[in-house]
Amino acid sequence: MTVDGEYVVGREDELRAVVGLLEAPERLPRAGVLAGEAGIGKTTLWLAATEAAEARGFRVLSTRPSEAETRFSFVGLTDLIGEAGLEALPWLPVPQRRVLEATLLLADSHSGELDERGIALAFLNVLRVLAEERPLVVAVDDVQWLDSSSRAILRFALARLRDESVLALLTCRGEVPDWLRRALPEEHLLTIEVGPMSVGALHELLRTRVGTPFARPLLVRLWETSRGNPFFALELARALERRGGKLDPGDELPIPSTLDELLHERLDRLSPRAEEVARVAAALAEPTTGLVGSALGAAGGTALSGAVEAGVLELDGERIRFTHPLLASAIGFRTPPEAKRVLHARLAPLVSDEERARHLALAASAPDARVAAVLEAAARRARSRGAPTAGADLAEQALRLTPSSDADAIRRRRVEAADHVFEAGDSARAMTLLQEALAGLEPGLLRASILRRLATVRSLATGPREGIALYREALSQAGEDDALEAEIHLELADTLRFEVGIPSAQPHAEAAVRAAERAGGGELLCRALAMYGLIYFKLGRGINQGVMTRAIELEEALGAPSGSVSAKAILGDQLFWSHDLDAARAVVEELWEDAHRREDRYESDHLWYLALIEWRAGNWARAAELADATRALHEQFGDLGVSPVNEWPRTLIAAHRGWIDEAREWAGDALARAEAAGIGTAQAAHHWVLGFIDLSLGDPKRALDQLRPAHEIREAVGHGEPGQHWELPDLLDALVAVRELGEAEAMVTPWEERARVLDRAWALAIAARCRALVLAAGGDLSRALAVFERALAEHARTQDPFQLARTLLALGATQRRAKQRGLARETLEGSLRLFDELGAPLWAEKARGEMARIGGRAPSRGELTQSERRIAVLVAEGRTNREVAAALFVTEHTVEAALTRAYRKLGIRSRTELARHLDHTRS
Repeated sequence: MTVDGEYVVGREDELRAVVGLLEAPERLPRAGVLAGEAGIGKTTLWLAATEAAEARGFRVLSTRPSEAETRFSFVGLTDLIGEAGLEALPWLPVPQRRVLEATLLLADSHSGELDERGIALAFLNVLRVLAEERPLVVAVDDVQWLDSSSRAILRFALARLRDESVLALLTCRGEVPDWLRRALPEEHLLTIEVGPMSVGALHELLRTRVGTPFARPLLVRLWETSRGNPFFALELARALERRGGKLDPGDELPIPSTLDELLHERLDRLSPRAEEVARVAAALAEPTTGLVGSALGAAGGTALSGAVEAGVLELDGERIRFTHPLLASAIGFRTPPEAKRVLHARLAPLVSDEERARHLALAASAPDARVAAVLEAAARRARSRGAPTAGADLAEQALRLTPSSDADAIRRRRVEAADHVFEAGDSARAMTLLQEALAGLEPGLLRASILRRLATVRSLATGPREGIALYREALSQAGEDDALEAEIHLELADTLRFEVGIPSAQPHAEAAVRAAERAGGGELLCRALAMYGLIYFKLGRGINQGVMTRAIELEEALGAPSGSVSAKAILGDQLFWSHDLDAARAVVEELWEDAHRREDRYESDHLWYLALIEWRAGNWARAAELADATRALHEQFGDLGVSPVNEWPRTLIAAHRGWIDEAREWAGDALARAEAAGIGTAQAAHHWVLGFIDLSLGDPKRALDQLRPAHEIREAVGHGEPGQHWELPDLLDALVAVRELGEAEAMVTPWEERARVLDRAWALAIAARCRALVLAAGGDLSRALAVFERALAEHARTQDPFQLARTLLALGATQRRAKQRGLARETLEGSLRLFDELGAPLWAEKARGEMARIGGRAPSRGELTQSERRIAVLVAEGRTNREVAAALFVTEHTVEAALTRAYRKLGIRSRTELARHLDHTRS
């Protein structure tokens, strides 16, 4: 949903809560309060709610008071009455009308004094009069600034409303006001806590508002400093953008002028000694009273109390915290550089390990070989304990402090820093560091090692073509280093399978295992075996139990390896494409939880699989959330080159949910980029999505223009696993629909044979459906019905409610043709129920159409219902289904279904035709 042309980001739960208020008018009156700290996004939600209320037919009386208005009387009341309230004045008793007119300065007061009780009664009756015409929303933003007179009148009215359709929608800073709790019984008051945004939601907010996707480490820094407050985060990000959008290791975030006054007003309350305590606390990673006492001596305790009393610091036992992280940034930002160095030098002996290294780095004013070595070791420890962002910062500091005379150390630390920042999520910085490390380096093992790293980063950040060329160059210089050779072969196999094809990856997977065995096994052999098992499976040979068992046993003995090639992750891939969804989900969820905890850059890979698992299992709303999270994470980590692969879950889920315009746009854009980058698997995927859209719209001939190349590319890439040919169900159905029966049979036979050898129930079910459709098309209905039964038996062995519903739809249509009307209706009702539960409106309409043909009934045509017309009008204005759903506070499924019915009734097929039709009817 948009507010003033901008999308409301990351507040789905809060919006759903407001939906609940607006969708149950029979339970009015009541109040909803959006509560939270300043800048957290209450006003944005409030505006979205008021816009949605108006779109649903509510009348909205609103006011947005400010702190300066609290000393005046009846300012809020005047806003709330507005022009709409004046319409109710003639219906009030004369005394009430007169007192209200006088209050609003529309007439003189005859008595000279205004009766507050009369004013309150008049306002209450205004609400009642207006609510008789249509439901009413009384909306107050920042209710804490409502003047006392208006607040008393609002409280009076809310306490006395009974059955009237009046909803109060308020925002407040902090806790819900006591006067409101006293005015309404608990069951009539809903508090909606507006808390911090997640990292993912903040990423989307900054991307849409600032226009720049920040690298993951910097994004997390913004989130931590703002504590998830969108206003603070936006202001910090804009200030950072004005400084070039980058932050050097050890630097503080710039404090913009919009926040500077607010923060410094609090900091200016500190005495010089209390401010020194705050500086020490800001410099420490985990400040405690003991550390502050060690740094400042006996006087530190008294000064600490002053900082707590000023509301800058707070105590949790021995631990010290800032009341908001922004205060820590502000105190650091206004500390002079030399004072910072002195402070860090004082703190370094008081702490240990990584924190000591960080203080030594920030205390140094010039390169220092001793400090650089300490930082290098600390960065390695941070990486080993799963803290990539901390490791990246320490590694960059080590590089900064390395003396320029030590060229070998500089090159080594550039490479190590690149590894750290890549894992932390800054691909662009990693590429820069690696390219600098390559400068002037002669061919040989060291250059091969750096080229291998650069190939990995480039493959993810800009696409596989450049990566493959760099891998080949690295391989030519690897010499007799078995470990390096195994690493290059392993990663080359993983990259080639996406662009050139799976058969081309097989020799490299085999070579990786041989080289890893020669190198002594261990973690490298574990990953090489896993890659070999993956290629073996993709070629259509099933799961190689011996290889995968050995790989997983090694992985468990050694600990999970870093990188994308994990034995358990590959097992999850194999289980998923085999359509063992429950087992796949269990494996992938475990991997995702671990990656999420460690802030691993490959967390997005696990989310990608989870999105597809939930989609195939029929949990489409959850799948869509996971697909969006996958895409956002890839963007945060700078992995833009393979985005056509990353975006596939989003496009296919949108297409199945009937979001035709969005799905066409996303799939078309992704296909163009996949073709430009030469990513064959992504080309096949998005061709399929586009073909599925045409098939869903009832145009099988046009669908074949996309589905045939999808299948041809997938075959060319070398996918022999029957479960991975997701385009085949649609291709086969389209071929039967245009009566290309011979081509359909020729295509289904080898697929069915492979599926039977590997016992792939999903593929066998689809193959049986195709054979049944071919038989029915040839007029052999009795044999077709028998084969449909075989298809249903296979469906019972796998999870795919959408394909099951399609098989039931085809069976019902065949039963109708065979004059089995009762059975046909029962079968089609089952199909329709599944489509409706899934939220597949286009296919639900197909089922309804078949049902209407039983007994000669035809699909209804004619006038739109009121709800259909309301949705049609918003769609004709250019809004997406998602925006319409948010505006009317209904589900997207409701919008999709209503829009499909409207298209059918009006005999049109596009939004453009709908807009033209509505314009014509108005004229």
